[in-house]
Amino acid sequence: MPFVRKEIRSLGATWNDTTLWYAKAVGNLKERPFTDPTSWWFLAAIHGFHPVVWTEFGFMDDQTPMPKADLLALWAQCQHQTWYFLPWHRGYLYAFEEIVRSAVVAEGGPADWALPYWNYSKDGTAAARVLPEAFAAQTLPDGSDNPLFVPRRFGDGTLPITVPSLSVSLQALGATTYTGGNDDIPPGFGGPVTPFHHGPETETANGALESLPHNNIHGDIGGAEPGTDPNQWFNLGLMSMPITAGLDPIFWLHHANIDRLWSIWKAMPGHADPTDGDWRDGPTDRTFAMPLSDGTFWQFNASAVTDTRGQPLDYSYDDETPPTLAPRVAMRMAGLGGRAVAPAGATAVREAQMAASGPELIGASDGEVRVAGRTRTEVRLDEAGVRTLRTSLARAAAAGPGATQEPARLFLKVEGVRGTADAAVYYVYVDIPPNARPADFPDRLAGTLSLFGVSDASAASGPHAGNGFNQVFEISGIVDALHLSGDDLARLDVQFVPSNPASEASTFTVRRVSVFKFGE
Repeated sequence: MPFVRKEIRSLGATWNDTTLWYAKAVGNLKERPFTDPTSWWFLAAIHGFHPVVWTEFGFMDDQTPMPKADLLALWAQCQHQTWYFLPWHRGYLYAFEEIVRSAVVAEGGPADWALPYWNYSKDGTAAARVLPEAFAAQTLPDGSDNPLFVPRRFGDGTLPITVPSLSVSLQALGATTYTGGNDDIPPGFGGPVTPFHHGPETETANGALESLPHNNIHGDIGGAEPGTDPNQWFNLGLMSMPITAGLDPIFWLHHANIDRLWSIWKAMPGHADPTDGDWRDGPTDRTFAMPLSDGTFWQFNASAVTDTRGQPLDYSYDDETPPTLAPRVAMRMAGLGGRAVAPAGATAVREAQMAASGPELIGASDGEVRVAGRTRTEVRLDEAGVRTLRTSLARAAAAGPGATQEPARLFLKVEGVRGTADAAVYYVYVDIPPNARPADFPDRLAGTLSLFGVSDASAASGPHAGNGFNQVFEISGIVDALHLSGDDLARLDVQFVPSNPASEASTFTVRRVSVFKFGE
């Protein structure tokens, strides 16, 4: 039977049938023991688990029965900062939805129940960014406790919880390649090439979609308890940390939307999933595994989940319409004064040429940067790199009709982000006045930096050895504007600006801020 996942607010009243059945099923799953692979606790632990944290938050104690070792091996498996991020989470959602549907049917609900999604980017409205009302209500319509409500969901400390507009950008859909490039340049839509990657194994970067909106939504919803230290894990919301995110019922609607965006991206011209066997059949050392309602375990790899309408997934979304995005090359050429628009196929050819030449490091900050509230650092660019960059930009500015060659692209890389403030979200600006109001310079916004998962990546005792993670922003448009204004491009001023009070009280370190040139 084909299933259709629908946007939660399109379903009608707060307590529409789909949402009410979801709440009842979540309550049912919460009554099942940790040892049951179909329980709420087991399913959440597949994403992430930490016994100390779960005990402190009241979800278990030292008497809680634990699954046997073979089942425990399924816990803490979520794939992050990897090209497996999207296929793993799609399989995870499928298994969760199948188990929830089974619980719905067992209680007399519809056999075609499907998991709703939350489209916080819908129509660019503030109303779409408000946490769906059913998740903020403490009781169900009959007056009983609402299983969708969790106290440890803080947002920015104000109610109703509302996601900032900068956190719901769909700029990731403009990425033309799925896989990240060398040195994470460009980061790609789906993430970098890795083996099995729970997150801390190696220092890698977020793919474009994982970075935004995925990571931001986690921090913006989970947040930190107002008036407490956001650098301490025991003050954070469930959605703020990978080890607790799956315990919040809104997690699943958020990831359904991320999954929907993958489907939309694939439907856009020129976009395609990797054909590399290491992705389609990977990871090479294992298959992913998820429990199902009948007690079996579903083994899968990426190739099994690329088509949502095929078996075994058999679902679609009520809205998979790609947004209208201005082509990057056309925007750059117009901004630089070139009158040309690259014909069909030219962009792909040019990007292949750029990838063949690889990224070139042309500047870096002087040592480690400690970020505490609004913080600035300077990145000096080397003369040779700037010289070739200026030549490339001048050539594009002088281009006439029929020209197709995009100038060199520029990327800002924030390397080795380490800390414990998983809920923090910072905005990264380039070359704005030191005391200026950042919102007055939207054209100088490089992007948003969410610290979701930073604690795991910073743990010195973990497989990542405390190296942190990387974040990459394209700053081609910003540098184009600086070039046209007569700036000598000898240095770039980079500012980290906190998005809310909890983020302002958060601290973290950056090993290096660097600039890469991509293409000639």
